[in-house]
Amino acid sequence: MSDGDKIWNELDNIYNRWGIEEIPFSESASTIGKAKIQEVFTGRTKELREVLHLFRDRERKRLLVYGWIGIGKTAFILEILGILQRKTKNTITAYISLPQGIDLATAALIALAREMEDDEWAQQQLNQMGLRPQKALRKRKIKGKGGLPVAGVEVEEEVIAIQKPQFPSLSFEDLLQRALEKNDSVVIAIDDLDKQDPAKVRQLLLDAQGILKSGAWFILTGHPFGITRDILIAERGLFDLALKLEEMDLDTTYEMLVKYLNSARPKESQLALDDPEAVAPFTPETARLLCERSGGVPRWLNRLGRYILQKAAELGANIITPEILQLGFADAEQKVGGQSGLTPQDFIVLGLVLEKGILSDANVTIDDLQKIKVNTFSEILPILDKLIQRDLLRRLPSDRTAEYAATPLLLPPSNEEKEED
Repeated sequence: MSDGDKIWNELDNIYNRWGIEEIPFSESASTIGKAKIQEVFTGRTKELREVLHLFRDRERKRLLVYGWIGIGKTAFILEILGILQRKTKNTITAYISLPQGIDLATAALIALAREMEDDEWAQQQLNQMGLRPQKALRKRKIKGKGGLPVAGVEVEEEVIAIQKPQFPSLSFEDLLQRALEKNDSVVIAIDDLDKQDPAKVRQLLLDAQGILKSGAWFILTGHPFGITRDILIAERGLFDLALKLEEMDLDTTYEMLVKYLNSARPKESQLALDDPEAVAPFTPETARLLCERSGGVPRWLNRLGRYILQKAAELGANIITPEILQLGFADAEQKVGGQSGLTPQDFIVLGLVLEKGILSDANVTIDDLQKIKVNTFSEILPILDKLIQRDLLRRLPSDRTAEYAATPLLLPPSNEEKEED
């Protein structure tokens, strides 16, 4: 037996003792699929009720789901799409994460065409953008008298060039009409607008007024700043509902943890919420400490949970004690803080936030700016946004000024480290 086989068997033994088949935590809801979303989705009943009431209306609506990065926007809209698939008839539900450099009309066109596999024209649209089918379409040329096939003539094949649609909005409208000829409703979810530059997002929304007011339902996700507070967007009435997702309370976060762990157990071994073993290999105490540390943000719960289980497996622990929990927190900080792609300037800004606790335009000093080698606070905003995307920083919900703090994935500096600084 090879060393690798032995290690695999050791891990099997550890996970069997824990009663789970795999680490259930995932950083993004889009990677676990709609079936798993149904198993682990927790809470948000008020928000679900508000959205699902709208879907009983004949008139098409445009919804914006917004909130901080990691708050669960993707899981929420995937749960909505899953409910519509299970409970409605003749409804196409389409999802796409907005790629960089693509307008909303093209994104909607791609999302809808992918759900219309039997429509030749829809598949041709994807092929023209180099997305589908796997084999490129070819145009045949026949060399013969009058172009007629005769014995001995040559047949040439020319690959049709890939090209973007010249008028994506019109192409989408045509495809939507084809979809509605056979279906009662089309629901398109465009995710991750908050991963784009806010100024760019505002322009994308303004350019997409036509398709957003078309015959399809639209659900978009975005960031609290740069979208919902834009006066032009509000005045033009692009959204019928702007729904904000907040952090979950401790009890709901605990329930989510149980659901995630149950999703990694055989069906016959899943446990009730009030069973102390439901959070195994955590104890009820360490499970609540994890939930408190995550701050009610699903992505932080997932990332911390994954690092803690990996550390516990490395140590061969039967249960996660408070000591192992702290080792897992420290491991999370080391791995998240040591990400590749961060520049020395990024680390200086990160260290400044950790030192101050909260960094804002109001408390940054000239000496601080000189350390970063900039002249104004606005010059470090792109760095702060980069650190937010990497789960190192979070923007605090303040209306007065832009304030930034470390995420729970990072441990606050000790008194000794502060004195050394």
